[in-house]
Amino acid sequence: MLVFSMFSSVVADAAAPLGISHSRMMPVDNIANHGSTMVELPDGTLFSVWFNGNGERDGNLTKLIGSRSKDGGKTWTEPFVVYDTWDFPDNNPVLFVDSQQRLWLFYGVIYNGQWVSTQTKFMYADKGNYEYAARNGENAKWHYPQPIYTNVGDGMFGEGTYSNGKWNYRIKGADIKFVNPSKVTPTSPLDPSQYVAVTTKFGGGTRYITDSFVVQMRNKYDQYVSYLNSAKPYDDVYAGRTDEIITMLTTGVSVKEPSIIKNSIERASGADNDVNTWGPIYRRLGWQTKNKPIEVTLADGVTKRLILPLYSDSLSNSVCAYTDDHGITWKFSDPIVGSGTIQGSLIQKKDGTIRGYFRSGKLDGRNGRMAWHTTYSESTDYGVTWSVPKVDPYLKNDGGFELSRLPNGDWLIATNQETARSAVKPKQDGNRNSFSLLLSSDEGLTWKPIMIKDGMNNKETYEYPAVVVDSAGNALMNYTYKIPTGSGEDRTIGFSKIASSEMGTLFDSVMTATYGAGSSPFIDSVTMLPTIELQVGQATQLTYNLTIGGQSSNATIDTLTLTSDLPDVAATNTTTGVVTAIKTGTAMITAVSNNYGTIYKCIIKVTQ
Repeated sequence: MLVFSMFSSVVADAAAPLGISHSRMMPVDNIANHGSTMVELPDGTLFSVWFNGNGERDGNLTKLIGSRSKDGGKTWTEPFVVYDTWDFPDNNPVLFVDSQQRLWLFYGVIYNGQWVSTQTKFMYADKGNYEYAARNGENAKWHYPQPIYTNVGDGMFGEGTYSNGKWNYRIKGADIKFVNPSKVTPTSPLDPSQYVAVTTKFGGGTRYITDSFVVQMRNKYDQYVSYLNSAKPYDDVYAGRTDEIITMLTTGVSVKEPSIIKNSIERASGADNDVNTWGPIYRRLGWQTKNKPIEVTLADGVTKRLILPLYSDSLSNSVCAYTDDHGITWKFSDPIVGSGTIQGSLIQKKDGTIRGYFRSGKLDGRNGRMAWHTTYSESTDYGVTWSVPKVDPYLKNDGGFELSRLPNGDWLIATNQETARSAVKPKQDGNRNSFSLLLSSDEGLTWKPIMIKDGMNNKETYEYPAVVVDSAGNALMNYTYKIPTGSGEDRTIGFSKIASSEMGTLFDSVMTATYGAGSSPFIDSVTMLPTIELQVGQATQLTYNLTIGGQSSNATIDTLTLTSDLPDVAATNTTTGVVTAIKTGTAMITAVSNNYGTIYKCIIKVTQ
């Protein structure tokens, strides 16, 4: 641990901010504890739920458990069972309190051990049936679970016939909407933008699929690929990265990793389902929850709409389910497609536009390994239709993340922002060994980061970080916390907090560094970070100064964590702050203030 006594300037008597506080919601365990969600209840207490058991999608003992806190997250009750679907895993819980003070719990039940078999359900508890005192710190009194029947796209209307200048369909058919290609002639035309030619793998030939959901997927993918070709938004990682992603989307890179566009459209069409070919099962099941809904007021100024983001690993895209009648009926948006747009988090802008940020993913559950940038899409009609996504130039992720809003309108996002660079080529890989909280005061145009947890040295991981803002404006974070042991890893649910009174202080803190004699830093044109060159065997002394709240800090209030992402290239001495060049290459040195999350990075280029 590099202590702040190495700082170049100190202040002796300034009151130190408290900084980031941490606790755990449960004792460590060696079974699955993951997918936590948290909400502040109207009585001011905190309620968190996560899934716990012998696996995720294939754990027959996996159930929803919860814990409560009535002291702002310092201590938590002993975990209790919230709901257990007997012999089936329950996953990805989502808590939300709406404007009527109804407590909602959304989650998924997995029927056959595969994500594609997920059924989204919800329960709710009315005011007076969930408060800490009313339930003695235990489970809420829930209404019985109800499914959300995700009938995205059109119904099973079968084959179309041409008459009176248009294609007509039956009220009820055995398949999703299609036109037989042989029936399309100059006298019975079909606009190419209104169908997708799909060939089944099971002897059923080729059909022109006219189902609106499938057609929207194809048309939006065309627009998204055009955007990628024009903007090259992933080339900040390295030249040609965008083209690699286009290849993954359009043609695939191997037999095991075929075209994401082709596979997702085939699945949405039922073309690769040998049980019921041309059926819509892949888009009626498989939709999963991850992040909270948002509640918006419609244009009439009265109606409240609850909008819940759902995603499909099978289809590698998302939709939004929405209800205007408190869950009695649900409707669904058009598809949100892109670089595997999954696990969306929604926030409403000042002009009423809804923006959704999405994790990058792949098919077959290999999500998150495609591109580390998040993408975003917007809706101007209260979540019904969504724009073609764009790649956010700054935000990254290696798993789930969540957004929230401060009372002053600023945005927060909890995410695995930091990337691990590969020694093989200048490629960025995500990692879960740290997670950050980022703040935007301009609705996502720019972001300021602080690091909440850094486990690069001890290999701890912090997965699926989420953030909510309580009624006092405090930022409350929850995450899966994995701690390496000699025989594996222990798991718990972590909790971190930043007080509202210190939010600005922490995000405005600045760390600087001075380098040893003979080390003259320059700004690298690729990383835009301070860079120094050392020869093998040389060393330099790094001395840090943290300015927080307008004052320079001292050793009595904080410590630093100092890491090298490639210690075999440049090694750090955590006691002295000396960095030693070991072999040729490039290493990134990161210093993090443990109490305040302030980050400083520099590059060490090692030559012979």
